[in-house]
Amino acid sequence: MDSQTSLGSPLRSSRSNLPTLLADEIRNWIAAGKLTAGAKLPTERELSEKYQVSRIVVREAVSRLRHEGLVVSHQGKGVFVASPEHGRFLQISEQSLSQPEDYRKLYEVRMVLETGAVALAAEHRTDSDLSALQLSLDGMRSVENLEGSYVAADIGFHQAISAAAKNPFLTIMTSFVDVRLRESIGLAIRSQPFVKTVNVTLSEHELIFKAILDRDAAGAISAMRSHLTQASRRLGL
Repeated sequence: MDSQTSLGSPLRSSRSNLPTLLADEIRNWIAAGKLTAGAKLPTERELSEKYQVSRIVVREAVSRLRHEGLVVSHQGKGVFVASPEHGRFLQISEQSLSQPEDYRKLYEVRMVLETGAVALAAEHRTDSDLSALQLSLDGMRSVENLEGSYVAADIGFHQAISAAAKNPFLTIMTSFVDVRLRESIGLAIRSQPFVKTVNVTLSEHELIFKAILDRDAAGAISAMRSHLTQASRRLGL
């Protein structure tokens, strides 16, 4: 993201509360998808000028986000949004996913996280969120016999849902799980007729999208639960 992009307005509060407010603001950028994994934060000077706070306030806010694992610093380069694949805030070793039963349990975690995320997305989604979801659906429709591209569009749809939920911690956790299931999803698609599988999964995603569009939280939960249940069967879990 271009660090010059307008992201907010000056903060007004007591000095002791300013780092908290600025950290909250940056979390909101991440939750809204304005800053995605790997994106560089505006510089310390830019944040200081934009929000009319001291550089000490900026450092404190960034330090809190770094402690939470939301951002990482690279000396001489800047501060970046942490990637779920490499973040230190959550860890699952390769040994922990060595058996099919391990993936089944991880898929149960996905079910818990994503049914909650889709309910929040139905409540909080914006027109921008709907556009992001539609873009992912279009990506799934346009893929022909390229399971890698389809899986990327599929996971992009689920990440757009978590962004629409407007909870940065939920975004991180769902992304973390999705990344670790990416390969198994690809294997499942490769093991079945591509066109048939794509048509089925696309229809499941469209039902989820419609519920979010209609702000139907209960319907969104039902559609997501049905999709993930069918997906786990396709994965043999």
